Amino acid sequence: MKKLTIVFLVTVMTTLSTFSNNENKDEKIKKENIELRTKVVNLLKSFKIELKENIAVSIKFIINSEGEIVVLSVDSKEESVVKFVKTRLNYQKVSLKKSQRMNTYIVPVKFISK
Repeated sequence: MKKLTIVFLVTVMTTLSTFSNNENKDEKIKKENIELRTKVVNLLKSFKIELKENIAVSIKFIINSEGEIVVLSVDSKEESVVKFVKTRLNYQKVSLKKSQRMNTYIVPVKFISK
């Protein structure tokens, strides 16, 4: 009975420590994702082409082993927007942990017409 109690306590302690560590990792990843989105938005701020209407696009990209953005696709029918996004984002350096590299990211961006 005593061994069973000890095993139970060890299991509970291990489980609690695992969950508490995951929350920290999740918070760090969430913070890095927000920083990455901010970086992408800042790189796309200088859009000068006039649009007839607002355009919402999804940008799919990875961060390569060098820490550079590589655009995989831009979900838009507007060719000028696709070209602008690829030109501005491809091979731009970002600071991310090595564990976050080679992951696929999808960032929604909205271009506002003036």
